[in-house]
Amino acid sequence: MISHNCFAQETVERSRKLTPEVTEKYHVLKSDYEVKQGMYSAYLKKVLVAAGNYTKNKKTGTWTFFDSKGKVSQRFNYDKLTLIYEAPQDTTSHIRYVVDDSLKNNPVFSRPVRIGGNYFGYLPYINVIKLPQNLANLSNETDLVLMELLITPLGRLAGYKLRITPMWATRQYEDVVLNINLNLLADEDKVFVPATLNNEPTAVRIVVPCSFFKSDLIRL
Repeated sequence: MISHNCFAQETVERSRKLTPEVTEKYHVLKSDYEVKQGMYSAYLKKVLVAAGNYTKNKKTGTWTFFDSKGKVSQRFNYDKLTLIYEAPQDTTSHIRYVVDDSLKNNPVFSRPVRIGGNYFGYLPYINVIKLPQNLANLSNETDLVLMELLITPLGRLAGYKLRITPMWATRQYEDVVLNINLNLLADEDKVFVPATLNNEPTAVRIVVPCSFFKSDLIRL
């Protein structure tokens, strides 16, 4: 008979703002506050939008993601890199998927899937945006802002633009287009489950309506 003495690593709970509206609560090693270890949760005000576990800074086990109203939108197993559940596309969702649909015979399309769901999964793209001074103080009542993500057939993020249509614009070429540096994003934020067209991987452009927040930020 062999006896082992095992000592659990002590952790402490911390919290921080992921966005101005979303708060993260997580545990870190007491010996190193940079290493996440244990339970993680994120809240949009009081609404849970993500829950899972970290092991030495790595997402492990099954994570559950929720929409902005607290409804389960996705479950993903990070140990097996397997999508367990993805809620059907909400008919009220304004997210659009643009592909070459010129094929005949009623092409069948499956949308790309962002790990984290259609709310929490897109927050990293919001976080890297700060509007330049000349575009600050735009109004949601008169101006339009869209997030445009180009996804390759392999499910990689290849381009990110923020398209702003000011109220004075009368033609598309008058839109203000900001090209976002992809190096501002972590590698895991550049990965999608690929879209398919007639059961073949295909490139797709995801268009996500956003809104202006405070003077120089945007939100989903």
